Amino acid sequence: GFNETEILNATESTLSLAGATGTDLARSAEVAGSTLRAFGLNASEMQRVNDVMAKSFSTSALDMESFAESMKYVAPVSKAAGVSLEETTAMLGALADNGIKGSTAGTTLRRIFSEMASTGKPVKEALAEISEKGITLTDAMDEVGRSAQTSLLVLSKSQEKVGNLTETYENAEGSAKSMADTQLNTLGGALDLLTSAWEGYILKVNSASGAGASFSNAVVWLSEN
Repeated sequence: GFNETEILNATESTLSLAGATGTDLARSAEVAGSTLRAFGLNASEMQRVNDVMAKSFSTSALDMESFAESMKYVAPVSKAAGVSLEETTAMLGALADNGIKGSTAGTTLRRIFSEMASTGKPVKEALAEISEKGITLTDAMDEVGRSAQTSLLVLSKSQEKVGNLTETYENAEGSAKSMADTQLNTLGGALDLLTSAWEGYILKVNSASGAGASFSNAVVWLSEN
């Protein structure tokens, strides 16, 4: 769903995300792109999404796959409920740190957002009120049903953590690049960069002059001799 200019503009930050997380570029682009679209963000905000993702993976038990699976369920409801990418990610991080990840986290958080929205109050305010008054397991089931009661209990006791993580993610600019630079500042990273640069060079030369076949023949001759 991205045009050529949007893809080119998003490539550098998405490469940083891939380098930071050890995930291939295609998967990083798929998850970041679907998250951006689900929150109704403009393609120009791809770096924001990549930075939030990278930072969340280093500050919580979230990883690429659990993040992707959770967001698949909750992101559209988050947008409708007025909950930002950063705050949603912070809640998923708090849940992941308590062993609730992937589709379970996504579906239960979706249920919580839907039930909180029915109160007519912003989700953040409704959760804060529940946290302040304290709730039991029975109270939680009454609020959001059996399937989401555990997640609601965790969030009610993690409001400070969610707030801190939200602030961290709101100030995550540059995180993906910084983490990628650290990951690539090794022998293995240097070899990855060399391989990437060589492949890019061959593609450009071949595209410009059709010289790829000559390079291939030269390399084969060298290997044989």
